[in-house]
Amino acid sequence: MNEEDLSRYFDETVDPAETVAALPEPALVELADALYRHLDTPSPTFGAHSWYVQVADELRMRRLTGSADTPAASDDRGPGGPAGREVPAG
Repeated sequence: MNEEDLSRYFDETVDPAETVAALPEPALVELADALYRHLDTPSPTFGAHSWYVQVADELRMRRLTGSADTPAASDDRGPGGPAGREVPAG
């Protein structure tokens, strides 16, 4: 993913929670990598860190809940959100 592709995510009309929840895991991993590299630049785009946190949380949640192959429901905002999921013990 190049900088031009990544900049599309920073468009103000894009809802990070909906976008991240709708992405399949391979695209989510690619986005996380691109965001991580972008954050390591001298002047990352405003909002890039928030996107990275959202993507990292979604990946972690999918892997902990075993839903890595399917995107989360679009109304699920993750831990601390209105529809957070419990993480199984052990």
